[in-house]
Amino acid sequence: DGEDESESAPLVSSGYGASGDPESNALDPESNAPEYVDPVLGGKLFALPDSIKLGLGDFIFYSVLVARAAMYDTFVATSCFLAVLQGLVGTLFLLGVYERALPALPISIAFGVLAYFGSRYALEPVAMEFASQLVFPM
Repeated sequence: DGEDESESAPLVSSGYGASGDPESNALDPESNAPEYVDPVLGGKLFALPDSIKLGLGDFIFYSVLVARAAMYDTFVATSCFLAVLQGLVGTLFLLGVYERALPALPISIAFGVLAYFGSRYALEPVAMEFASQLVFPM
């Protein structure tokens, strides 16, 4: 046909890695991932991929949850925000342990929803009762 290979398949890699040699695996994004080694035992703890990406939808769900909590009270919104952050940290940890793609929403949203209902219906009434009686446990 006489077609140039770059014109027929522009999105296909040429087989060369970041180092320029054809022996390196260009299609494996975790080939150059940093590995974290346990200083005491010397074993590999986990490896993170070169880039960790969250989609726009993830941030929309997080912001809707925290905004809904902020409509009720600042105390509830703060606990939701911290729970979502804890869920993200947990997801990043599991990403390093399992070394494969994981969904970012389930853990963070579950922690956020639990924090919303827990702080709204359990912690806030107790805190308000303490505040009304001028009792502040230390």
